[in-house]
Parts: sequence; structure tokens; C-alpha cells
Amino acid sequence: MTAFQPDLSSALAGSACLGAWAHDPASDRIALSPVLARLLAVPAEAATGTSLTLALAAVEAEDAVRVAGVLRAAGEDGRPFEAEFRTRPGPDGARWLRLMGRCGRDPATGAVTTQGLAFDLTEGRRPVGSDAQQAQRQVNRLADHAAAMKGLVAGLRNPPLARLVDEVAVEVGHELARHLRGGGRQVH
Repeated sequence: MTAFQPDLSSALAGSACLGAWAHDPASDRIALSPVLARLLAVPAEAATGTSLTLALAAVEAEDAVRVAGVLRAAGEDGRPFEAEFRTRPGPDGARWLRLMGRCGRDPATGAVTTQGLAFDLTEGRRPVGSDAQQAQRQVNRLADHAAAMKGLVAGLRNPPLARLVDEVAVEVGHELARHLRGGGRQVH
């Protein structure tokens, strides 16, 4: 693969892609790639269609409730989404995973299915490098999330929440500036 001739399979392999999944909102059943099924402790024979409850049993409880809600909402509005969650510690240890997908209607059958890809984020969350490099990566992620929150809160018509998100964004900006200056004194 070169920058001028991208290759999808190489790109997916390099992105920690765990494979595809599909959720049927009507039956609340989900099909998982073999790797994703293994990480979620779903038996191989059930990976082609198991209850969402079973598939989320190996996910941290508060994350499982949120992921189930995200999948149900996607089944209702059809918009693209992504959801990050943690698995409970198992043979592979605890993992950070991301589901990305959207819901659509099969033109032939009219059936509604939410489907997408799963990614393993665990390696990107493990400490690597010096403390300063780890802190810089953490602040960069904070800045990404702060920018995402600002974009999301705008449509909620909740001025007090918008002010709080603005305050968080300013504090994250101060922290980012402090790290970019080499970790000197506090900026504010």
C-alpha cells in the first residue's frame, strides 16, 4: 500500500479492526465477527446471532447499558454512531473497544439492521514512552473530546450545560498549552 494506492484490507488490519457486527433491532439479536465474539466471551456457535444481553454480559455494567441504548437509538433514527466501552477483565484482560456503524433498511426485504465495524482501542490506551509523552497524548485526547462535546451540546438548547462545556474546553486548552510549552508552571 502506498499513499497513492490505498488498500482496504491493509488499512483495516493496521487499524486494529476486529471485524464486522450486525444488530437486528426488532429481535434484539446481534451477530459478531469471531474475534469480537471471543473478546465478548460469546461462544463461537452463538456468534452468528445471539441476544444483545448475552453479547454485552462481558462489558462493564454502566458501559453495557449505554451501548444497548446507542444501538436502540441507531435503530430508530438511522444516523451513524460510535460507542466506546470497556470489557470486564477476562483471559485477554480488560479491553477498550469501539463500535462504529449505522442503521439501514434492506431494500429487498424492508428489514432494519444496524451494522458496522468493531475496533480494539486497548493498545492506544496503554502507557508507552516517557511520562511527558503519555501526558501529551492524554491531553491531546482530552482536547479531541472537548471539541466533540462543544459540537454535541450546541443542538441540545441547554445554556447551563453549554457554559459548563465551554469552561471545560477552556481548562483543557490551558492544559494543552502548558504541555506544549514543556510542562512548565500552570497557565491560569
